[in-house]
Amino acid sequence: MFRRFLKGKYNSLYIKIFLSFLATCVLFFAALFAFWNYYFTGLFYKDKVAILAKRSAEVASLMDSYQEGTITMRELKYTMRIVARSFNGQVWIVDEKGIIFTGSSDSEGRAIPKQMDALFIDGLHGNTGYGMISLKPEEGPRNSFAYHTPFELNSQPMVIILQIPAGDISEAVSAVRLNLMLPLLFSLLAVGVILFIISRKLAGPLQQMNRAALELAHGDFTTRVPIKSQDEVGQLAASFNFMVEKLEEWEGTRQEFLTNVSHELRSPLTTLRGMINAMNDKIIPEAKYPHYLHICDQEVQRLQRLVTDLLDLAQIQNGIDVFKLRPVDIADLLEDTMELLQAVIAKQGVIPQLILPELDQEPSQVDLDPDRFVQIIHNLVYNALKFTPEGGSLIVALENHPGRVHVYVRDTGAGMPQSELNRIWDRFYKTDKARTSSEEAGTGLGLTIVKHLVTGMKGDVQVQSRLGEGTEFRITFPRLR
Repeated sequence: MFRRFLKGKYNSLYIKIFLSFLATCVLFFAALFAFWNYYFTGLFYKDKVAILAKRSAEVASLMDSYQEGTITMRELKYTMRIVARSFNGQVWIVDEKGIIFTGSSDSEGRAIPKQMDALFIDGLHGNTGYGMISLKPEEGPRNSFAYHTPFELNSQPMVIILQIPAGDISEAVSAVRLNLMLPLLFSLLAVGVILFIISRKLAGPLQQMNRAALELAHGDFTTRVPIKSQDEVGQLAASFNFMVEKLEEWEGTRQEFLTNVSHELRSPLTTLRGMINAMNDKIIPEAKYPHYLHICDQEVQRLQRLVTDLLDLAQIQNGIDVFKLRPVDIADLLEDTMELLQAVIAKQGVIPQLILPELDQEPSQVDLDPDRFVQIIHNLVYNALKFTPEGGSLIVALENHPGRVHVYVRDTGAGMPQSELNRIWDRFYKTDKARTSSEEAGTGLGLTIVKHLVTGMKGDVQVQSRLGEGTEFRITFPRLR
């Protein structure tokens, strides 16, 4: 359980951000400590080497005086002891055989420790250097720092060795490290607290969005994320809220769509069932069967149109490629389409008129799907017939313009108020039945399909209407050169 708790905590975003930042800071402070430790330790050793080099020069000067006979051996040893005390160490003068010739201690005639052989040989070769050595307790301090430099006494090569206990250096280096480490640790602690606060602040909105997303998944479209900044996180919160608003709109549209579909299916089915039951129960006289069967046939056709329109709309909105585009002469296509619709228009008692460009003009070549274009004209004509009274006019016109063509479908029907013009493209939207002249009910999907078909073929559709005067639809397509 504890491991699961840790795993859950570690999966928290702000913990990941905090640990990532903290690890970066720890590495930075560790590198900073290593650098300053190296720098100050080197500086300390450099200072010690400078002191020992200076004392070594003093010892060499004393040896020169002894060689010249200006001081005695006793005076030499006494002065060496004073020099050794000045740096709290020892001074040895070693001959070429590794035997201590003289020094600050009573070690004359003794061989130097084997641990110093490397330094001693380096000095015999005329080199100056230093290093750490480990000695046995009876040979001196357990760990020593030794400095050596070459010297000649009566043409005999010798080596001056100065050594100090390494403990003095270690204590000084440890003090330097402690003085470096404590401020860095306090700084790291302060940075850790700041990083924790910043991580919580950065991850807080994301956690709120996560909770809001879960609420949204359970159907709560009222959830919103508070916007507390204008940075990328604030922009993400604003985008999330915008997405929720759109989902709320789409959910409302979906519910309305389901309600409308249910209503559109239920109405004809209820009519069909009522009439069939009435005929089965002999409530309707057999003489009236043809009349009621005609009504049933109309309701079946209505259901068929509804299903067809729903399938077309679903294909278009789901991105299914329903267009087979090719260059066509839109004037010829309009002429053929209106000829097919002639009987339907005449049955309504409406006067049709087709206006095409002059024959001497260039052909109205457009890249579109002929079948879908015919469907557009059918839907617009049927829509016009529903609102145009007997004796009214229906005009279909084609105009050529530079780079585009316009197709107009005008009627002299009841027209629409401006408040309805933006809603006629909505699914299942129907205008006031009092303004329709046709008894045949539409599905409420015709203009929605027109909008999607025109847009899918890279066209544009606009509508203008005046109440009591009529409506005009204008379709625009790019014209082929």
